[in-house]
Parts: sequence; C-alpha cells; structure tokens
Amino acid sequence: MLELQEDLSYQEYPIRIVDQAECRTYQKSIKFLKVQWSNHSEDEATWERKDRLREEYPSLFQHSS
Repeated sequence: MLELQEDLSYQEYPIRIVDQAECRTYQKSIKFLKVQWSNHSEDEATWERKDRLREEYPSLFQHSS
C-alpha cells in the first residue's frame, strides 16, 4: 500500500536488482545495476550506479554482491 506524506510525496526504495552492466573508459570502469523500485513494475526499472546504491541502500546488498 502506498503511504503518502503530508505533502503528497511518497518514499521509493529498491526492491530487487534486475540486471547489471559495466561502462568502461580508458581510465576507469563504472558498474551499473538495473533496479526495480517499490510501487513500480519491472518494465519501469532504472539503471543506477552500483556505488551510489550501495551507499544509500546497503540492505539491498545483504544477499547479493
């Protein structure tokens, strides 16, 4: 169930990792994860940087690497 705040906003959180990819440049590599968010279908999953997700949502990585 969607819980609305007083300002009619709601909190999104990642519920699962759908896919992963890596972008390489000459000097570094950046890992991306395709994430399904709460209140959204898998078709609406978005690509997010792995390092930022790990920092913001550490519980998402308790069962995966």
